[in-house]
Amino acid sequence: MLRFFQRLFTKSESGGARSTSTPTKNQPSSPISVIYNEQGVQLYFEGEVKQSVAWGEIDLIAIRIEDEFLPFPYWYAGNQDNLLRIPNDAVGGTELFFDGFSEYVKGYKSDETFKVIIEASAAMEGSFVLWRAENATAA
Repeated sequence: MLRFFQRLFTKSESGGARSTSTPTKNQPSSPISVIYNEQGVQLYFEGEVKQSVAWGEIDLIAIRIEDEFLPFPYWYAGNQDNLLRIPNDAVGGTELFFDGFSEYVKGYKSDETFKVIIEASAAMEGSFVLWRAENATAA
């Protein structure tokens, strides 16, 4: 959880730079990575695309704190039929969660969204809806 909180306040100031699947010196290696571009988001496992969603198909972005051994945040983005489950420590995640969603999801970049992110970062359990489209069908 501390890592999540640290990442929250060390957000990239790159102004929408695209994420890559290559870990940096300060970023731990994870088998899961995300890459985004102007079309949408791709979720990779060990370098192979497992799932993708187009920006226009996203009608929900949420954080759920799940407890496998210790409480751990997962980000969910998509819709009822196609919902990406992205671990908080996914390579490229920080860039997607802040820069990508802010650039490509209209209404995501708001004080309210970032208040909910801070609330989730302090939680030990629960679900936190960051953004939802008016026509959202994802549960």
